[in-house]
Formats: sequence, C-alpha cells, structure tokens
Amino acid sequence: MKDDRLKLLLVRVTLPVTVFVVGVILIIVGGEVAQGAGIFLIGSAVLGALANAYMRLGLQSNADREREEARRRFFDEHGRWPRRDEI
Repeated sequence: MKDDRLKLLLVRVTLPVTVFVVGVILIIVGGEVAQGAGIFLIGSAVLGALANAYMRLGLQSNADREREEARRRFFDEHGRWPRRDEI
C-alpha cells in the first residue's frame, strides 16, 4: 500500500514538476532550439498536471454520488435523512 502511494506521488507530483523545471532551465540557458523545447516541456507538464486534476475531480464526484445514493436509500427505508454518523 505504501509503495503504491509512493508511485502515485512520483507520477502525480514529481514527474510534472521535474519536467517543468527542466523546461525552465532550457529556456534560461539554451539556444533557440532548446528554448522551443523548454516551452514544449512546460506545456506538457501543465497538461499533465491538469489531466491529473481532472481525473481526481472525476473520482471525487463519483464518491459524492455514491454517498448521496446511500443517503437516499436510508431515507427510503427510515423516512428521514441520516445523520452524519449513520452512514
């Protein structure tokens, strides 16, 4: 379990940050071609971070829907909305 969290951290955070930093370095110290590559790398890092954010938001909304469905089932069975500690 801990190994999986480390892998997720590496892919979600470390990889985009590293690519971004390399892109900035190429823009600062590189020639014309290296600067173009740096801009490309920065764009790729931003797109990767956005894709990660959208995936996490999608998974979170699924969990919200499942909780709401459980609350509705509780309401159907008991005739009242559940308290926080009941579900």
